[in-house]
Amino acid sequence: MAFSSHKERHNRALELPEIISGGLVLFVALWMLCFQRVASGDVLERFMRGSYVLLCGVVWFHAATVLVHFVHELALRHAPGRLLWHQVPLVLAASVLFALPFLEVKLEWVFWLQAFCCLFIGVFSAVRIFLYFTARRRSVVRGRAGAWSPSVTFFSYMLALVLLSTLVLLTPGATHHGIGLTQAFFTSASATSITGLTCVNVADTFTALGKAMLLIDIQVGAVGVMTFTYFVLMMLGRRLDVRDSMTMSGVLDQQGVNVVPLLLKTVFSVTLVTELVGAVSLYILWQGVEGIPQAPLDRAGYAAFHAVSAFCNAGITLFHDGMSAPGMQGNFTAQGVMLVMMLVGTLGFGVYLEGLQRVFRRFRRQRVTRRWSTHSWLVMRVTVVVLAGGTVLLSLLALLEPSQHAAGAYSVWESLWNSVSRSAGFNLTEIDAYGPVYKMFMCVMMFVGGNPAGTGGGVFAPVLCLCLMEVWRVLRGQQDVEMHGRRIARGTVERAMATVVLSIFCIVLTTMLLLLLEPGIAVDAQGPFKMLFMVVSAYTTTGFDLGVVPELSPVSCCIVSLTMLFGRVGMFTFMLIFIKQKDPAPLRYPETRLPLN
Repeated sequence: MAFSSHKERHNRALELPEIISGGLVLFVALWMLCFQRVASGDVLERFMRGSYVLLCGVVWFHAATVLVHFVHELALRHAPGRLLWHQVPLVLAASVLFALPFLEVKLEWVFWLQAFCCLFIGVFSAVRIFLYFTARRRSVVRGRAGAWSPSVTFFSYMLALVLLSTLVLLTPGATHHGIGLTQAFFTSASATSITGLTCVNVADTFTALGKAMLLIDIQVGAVGVMTFTYFVLMMLGRRLDVRDSMTMSGVLDQQGVNVVPLLLKTVFSVTLVTELVGAVSLYILWQGVEGIPQAPLDRAGYAAFHAVSAFCNAGITLFHDGMSAPGMQGNFTAQGVMLVMMLVGTLGFGVYLEGLQRVFRRFRRQRVTRRWSTHSWLVMRVTVVVLAGGTVLLSLLALLEPSQHAAGAYSVWESLWNSVSRSAGFNLTEIDAYGPVYKMFMCVMMFVGGNPAGTGGGVFAPVLCLCLMEVWRVLRGQQDVEMHGRRIARGTVERAMATVVLSIFCIVLTTMLLLLLEPGIAVDAQGPFKMLFMVVSAYTTTGFDLGVVPELSPVSCCIVSLTMLFGRVGMFTFMLIFIKQKDPAPLRYPETRLPLN
């Protein structure tokens, strides 16, 4: 016991310089990026500033501490942890990259590689700190029920990411001309909740740092901050204990803790492969396209940003006019790539997990049942019905309803696009040009949204399907909701009904509050409907707008920002933060009936 305690103190003494120097690397790098605007003409001038020399010294000192720790572990014949094995090649590469400018190597991509190295060094230091404080907290609260619920933890992580990105967007290096606190908070909340509503023009307002921050918000917000954190820890050799697995199973809404590690790997595997294929495809298809920078590094940045935004159903673009830009509106091949990526993101990672498991079993020549799970069966069928029905109805409305939009063959393609983009917010043309019935049906489509454990928004199509089946059950006098040869658990049906009721209540209440705060919009003939459309879009994390967002006051912008976060977390999940669920009572009151007609 004494030896173990001495060994732990010795390891902490070796890790402390790594944590401090790694944190300094990230701090100095962020300081340079956020507060030093340098013209992009002379690369060497950018590198040879005094702050850059300071950053080099901190990076090389951090590399020395990591190498000393690694050599010391080998000298004691200990097996270095997986975290050290990842750190050694990283710090060696960073040391070489930071020495290149002194050798007058003027390459633009060196700057970006240095930025990525600093980011990962900071991530590894944060992992060390997280592991230390997690172990510390568990040693203190061991044996007590003092852990946060998954709902509180998930919302706290998301709010912390929004506040951190808000601070970054407020710095001079993140914008060309500066933005206000409300605008920064609104944009960060929109990106983190993968909504897509913006009160500023992203292409003209933000620099490369600001766009990179939004890209991080979109990516981490789509897969979940906690999901991202636990995946990094798992990849670095730390196994999830029972408490972590229970927390993640609650966040991912999965039954059983054994499936959590495999689901985390599926989330990041599908995300990485889809976004990589999409980015490469867009990079090739956008060659010579009007409105897209043709420099290889800039075009790669555009392709990567829109691939991530499409898969995550974020709806944020770098084009001045969105997807209706001249170079994009007629590029059907690139639109088809983004369409497929949006659809892949909305299906849900639980379906991919089951599909991959079945494929691996076939390769191993193991027995595979023909019957899919009820969840995958329902998701696939509901998705097909929503896509087909939405496309047909939107096409008919665009053709038959009088509007300012020109009807034609392109309307069918746009109707398919809007059906898929019902939870993404990419619009090929202005939605306001369509008729009122078309826009009302788009509200319904946004409310339906995607599927559980996916990157889409809304109340989710399977949830609404369960509500409709519950109504049909009551009308027919059946005892249970049945599908796919299974009886749906009563608690699942009740949660679906509660989700829909709470969502409608939140949308109506928020709309009335915003109309009270915005009398100029309320007195307009189309103002209340446009406000309702925007609130539905914000709550369902879609991103469609009829021109209301630029007219909102700062107070209204904050309310819409919170609405986007509530929609991303889920109103039912958000209510569990304040309401503690009770265990079933052993005794029940006598049953009585009430007149309803």
